[in-house]
Amino acid sequence: MITDPNYNFLSPAGREFVIAAARFGAVSPSSRVLILGCGCGAGAAVVAREFRCRIVAVETRRGLAEEARALCERNGVGHLVTVDVGNPFEAGYADAPFDLVVAEGGFLKSSVRKPFFDVIGQWLLPRAFAAFADIVYTTEQVPAAVSQVYGNPEKQTLSEDAYRELIKDATLELQYIGLSSPNNWDNYYGHLVKRESDTAGYFCSGAMKAAVNNEINTFYRMGCLKYVGYLTCICRKS
Repeated sequence: MITDPNYNFLSPAGREFVIAAARFGAVSPSSRVLILGCGCGAGAAVVAREFRCRIVAVETRRGLAEEARALCERNGVGHLVTVDVGNPFEAGYADAPFDLVVAEGGFLKSSVRKPFFDVIGQWLLPRAFAAFADIVYTTEQVPAAVSQVYGNPEKQTLSEDAYRELIKDATLELQYIGLSSPNNWDNYYGHLVKRESDTAGYFCSGAMKAAVNNEINTFYRMGCLKYVGYLTCICRKS
């Protein structure tokens, strides 16, 4: 059931995730926050508006980065949010560590996970917080139709246990772990359906619209919540 018709996050993690991360991190107007995979800027705008802190929001897709800048301006927080376009691992963020680092849904692709957990400690101030969200498989038996959409269970899409191991190896202290609610999945896919009317920007291409349609149809036709969840984790630097 869609409970938030104005939902504009590009994952089921949503507003609750970024707000919870900021509260765990005791974010205040004097804090600096790094948001990776900021998408169209929903998380950056929410955190800046709620906590009046300084934010560096990173997006590798230029079209979405432009949307993020525009959204922050419309929300009156453009002066608080700097949107960087490009590879965060080449940006020198370790030179000025943050009070909170958030990896929004979609950032932790298989090629990025190891570099992220290798470097996250360098991007954080002592005892600062890190939060991330990603899709996981919640069962070992995953139908082929589901794995074709959400990724290979052994490599591309992990389990909660695998993420617990990554957190442990990165010497982070796990503070919270949970799954996004079914309503957030509905809100997320409801937002993607609305984006199919875009005539410009990241979602306007025929290939993107076809991929979105295929994912949504598979999710509801296969009852994918029997197999997948959206994991949200909040950790503290040891």
